[in-house]
Amino acid sequence: MICYRLRTTTVGVHQEATRPVAISIPAGTVLKVPDDSVSSTGLIEVEWDGETVQIFAIDLSDRGELIKARSA
Repeated sequence: MICYRLRTTTVGVHQEATRPVAISIPAGTVLKVPDDSVSSTGLIEVEWDGETVQIFAIDLSDRGELIKARSA
């Protein structure tokens, strides 16, 4: 897992029981990202407060800052 902190509020997608719902993820939020998702394009799954949400990979790279990478 890699951790990123959002510098600005970012739109995400949360899957509710019957449909996806757009949500705002506030600035300062720490997201956990699977190692293999960092180089992806399109929507990627991230962990936020124990929940899985999706955000655009470009938003993560443009609006997030790397705070913790997995040690080798």
